[in-house]
Formats: sequence, C-alpha cells, structure tokens
Amino acid sequence: MLNAFGLTSIGCRRSNNEDSFVLAGDAQLCVVSDGMGGAQAGEVAAQLAVDAVLSHIRQSESRNAATLVAAFNAAHNRVAAASLVPDRKGMGCTLVAALIDRMMLFLANVGDSRGYVFSHGTCQHVTADQTWINEVGRRLEIPDAELKQHP
Repeated sequence: MLNAFGLTSIGCRRSNNEDSFVLAGDAQLCVVSDGMGGAQAGEVAAQLAVDAVLSHIRQSESRNAATLVAAFNAAHNRVAAASLVPDRKGMGCTLVAALIDRMMLFLANVGDSRGYVFSHGTCQHVTADQTWINEVGRRLEIPDAELKQHP
C-alpha cells in the first residue's frame, strides 16, 4: 500500500518557490521536481516535467523501469522544447519519481532531487545525486572534507 504526502518550501535562498509535485494514487506514481535556481523559469520547467511524467505514465499500459525512463525522456523533451522561448532560455529542473506496480517499486532521478524509501520505521536514501561532486569530484578522489566545502 502506498502512503504519500507532499509539502514544498521556498527555502532560505530564493524569492519564489520552484517546486512542483504530484501524488497520483490512480497511477501509483509520486513525482517531485525542483526548478534550477538561478536559471530562468525554473518553476515552469518543474511543472512541465511533472505534468509530462504523469501524462506518460497514465497513457502507458505497462508499469516498469522502461516506462519510467520513457516518462523521463518525455519530460526532458517537453522542457527542452519549452526552453526555446527567449524568456525561458536555459531553464531546467531536477526530477525524481517513484512508480509502483504490484510489489515492485521503480525509482528514478535526474539532478539532486533525492529518492528515499521509508519502510518498517526506517528511511533510506536510495538515489545518487547527479552533481559535480558526485560525477567528477569523487572520480578525481577529492577528499570528502574538501568536497563539502567545494563551491
């Protein structure tokens, strides 16, 4: 059984909330997106991404990892097409989604929006942030203490 709730916060650094999420029990889907801070129209990108994932999942007959990957590709295509408008140039967002099919959980993320699984009283972080630190810094074997202070 899926129990889900959502709450967003403007945070401490921004003047507008660029978060978007959907909890769709009918589709057994939870999606969270966060606009890229400092880029234009992050809130637009986040909403487009969430809408695209939900739409793709609702139109799909199967519920599996490939379906979720295809939904993420649909979200990417929708955001990329919308970013061609001059006042949206460079917009982007992070994305994380959980899709359930019977007893299987499919979880995907792009960027630094994280996926967690809470089960039997324990919360476990199960995705890897796609950040410079994780993608490059760790391969360069920069010590964790330095990575924590990296701009």
